[in-house]
Amino acid sequence: MFVSEILHPIHPDKFRNEILGKRMHFWKAPPGVSDRFKSLYDWKKLDSFLNNWQNVNHIQLAGVNEKGEATNDGNDKWDKGRDGKLGKSEVYNLWRHGHSIVLPFCEFQSQEMWSVVNTFERGMPFGQGCANMYCSSRNNSHTFDPHQDSTENFLFHIDGSVKWNFYEKEDNKLVKTNSIILSSGDLLYIPIGLIHDTEPLGPRLTASIHFQPKPEKIAKDKMYDWFRWFEYQREIKL
Repeated sequence: MFVSEILHPIHPDKFRNEILGKRMHFWKAPPGVSDRFKSLYDWKKLDSFLNNWQNVNHIQLAGVNEKGEATNDGNDKWDKGRDGKLGKSEVYNLWRHGHSIVLPFCEFQSQEMWSVVNTFERGMPFGQGCANMYCSSRNNSHTFDPHQDSTENFLFHIDGSVKWNFYEKEDNKLVKTNSIILSSGDLLYIPIGLIHDTEPLGPRLTASIHFQPKPEKIAKDKMYDWFRWFEYQREIKL
């Protein structure tokens, strides 16, 4: 996989020089390939992951507080690993009633998603990346209030449709500047600091693959001779 394939028809150099860190950019899926991101994740993967309830901690709910109570606060986020209290059936019912599920570190569930993260890390001036999966069950599912992120974000829209709203601050008030609708196969780039929120227009799956700014200096890990140690252990036991 190459960065040029992901960003096509924009050349990676053009993206770095004219778009990266400067403005939002939207790639509409070419005709006939609305399923082009289906290999990243799907509803069956979500079903399998959530039904492995006892062995997973990275599950979050939007619009649910740390006590496991549904709220209308667009900043509340319940986290299974941090807050507990909710069981699988309770999370399922909250999701059915419009509280979006967020799965952090989703690149570890999908080889294809890991490949995308790794490709960007190698081909772009980014630091470490990771992937979150946003899963909504219906129209107007709870998401989060307008906010800005400290990462470079690529939104790979896998299934359904979502309205994205963008804002600027004027006199300490948020003013909407633009709205777009992401549908299956669409790709969106959001630079660090751009204020946004989302409105699911039905059931949807969206992968947010995001990256920290590249450190000015990267400290190299010391190399260790793992294999030689193993060989030594085997020899002394003979």
